[in-house]
Amino acid sequence: MSALLPPLRDEVAFLGLGSNLGDRFDHLQDAVGLLDADPRTRVDAVSTVYETEPVGGPEQEAYYNIAVRVITRHSPRRLLGLCHSVERALGRVRTQRWGPRTIDVDILLYDGRIVATRTLEIPHPRLTERAFALVPLLEVAPGTPLPDGSSLATALGRLAPIEGITAIGSQIRVPARRPSPAP
Repeated sequence: MSALLPPLRDEVAFLGLGSNLGDRFDHLQDAVGLLDADPRTRVDAVSTVYETEPVGGPEQEAYYNIAVRVITRHSPRRLLGLCHSVERALGRVRTQRWGPRTIDVDILLYDGRIVATRTLEIPHPRLTERAFALVPLLEVAPGTPLPDGSSLATALGRLAPIEGITAIGSQIRVPARRPSPAP
């Protein structure tokens, strides 16, 4: 199926969210709420919040990271558009690659698909190199394989020893239940 066409059924996608500016908890909760408010997407699960050391980029504060499982009727490209609109709504300004941000919302996996376009790569191109993404993802995607059939746990094991990632709690909540996304 093309990354341009909407799916004919509910699809499961996994998103990685991170914040290291301002009230990080509020930014993460607000992002989860905005994702869930979209009529074609429902947040189904939220991981523990992890404090993580920044990777790459300039000197900056630690991040709070989570992963979320969403049920969506958006195509991968439209889901990326939703992720970017959430970032804009929460004041993200893209001035420096891997720089500090109020919120970052990345598509990590989308229903076992591989997508490779100029503007979108799924799985996220650096997913298997980033413990800060894999650790929370394992909570909301237990048993979910990567599109090549390998496991998330194996990918995380290749990064051992894991340092700079601290679980700090379950402060971010799934919004109140509502029906599945509209067709």
